[in-house]
Order: sequence, then structure tokens, then C-alpha cells
Amino acid sequence: MRFSCQPGCTRCCTQDGWVYLSVEDVPRLAAFLGMSAGEFQDQYLYSTKYTLRLRRHQGKCPFLGVEGCSVHPVKPTQCRVFPFWPELIEDKKELEAAARWCPGIGKGDLVSVQSLTDSAREMRKAYPHDY
Repeated sequence: MRFSCQPGCTRCCTQDGWVYLSVEDVPRLAAFLGMSAGEFQDQYLYSTKYTLRLRRHQGKCPFLGVEGCSVHPVKPTQCRVFPFWPELIEDKKELEAAARWCPGIGKGDLVSVQSLTDSAREMRKAYPHDY
């Protein structure tokens, strides 16, 4: 698989769906924003028994601005690992569907099998109730 983020692209941030956070994501994002984890959760998260997800602001991620991701250095695992999600690297049809809107899939250097495997493992660890 080849992949390279394309400059200025935020298409992954504008797709339908949710941004889920792992328990490790919350304190990292809160600290970056100068908030406590509780304040961050109250302001930005919707939680259920097994999941934490970002609340949408006007239908989009609250951290997506005109210039891109305002929390890029500490973005959630789901965002950081894309497109190396298990469902994309293990299912050619899913990857092809994502490649229709993601201009970075199929570009750049080959990604090693080890990197793909490590990323899939990280996603499974971060979101155990989804995998």
C-alpha cells in the first residue's frame, strides 16, 4: 500500500461518521487545550457505556478549522492512524472505497507491512469494543 497525506487536504475530516477517542486521547487533548480532562469531556465529548466520541459542531469536527486540524500535534488515535485502520488494510474493497475520496491513498512511498500491522494493532488496542 502506498500513502502520503496531501498538503492542505482535510477530506478525511469531512466524511460522514464519528471521531472516537480512546481513554489515552482525552488527557492528551485536554492538556493541549489547557483544560482538565473533565472540562474537555463536558465541552467536547459524547459518551456511552463503551465509547467516547467528539460532539459535532455545525455538523463537523469541532477542531477542524479553515487552516486544518487545530489539534494536529495531539489528534485522536483514529485520526492519526488513518488510513491504516484494520478494516481498510484487511479489506481491499473498503480501501478502494476510501481511495475514491482520499487523494493520498496510492501516492507516496510504500508503507511496510510492519507499519500497517502496528497501526492496526494500535487501533484495536485504542478501541477494543469496536474490533
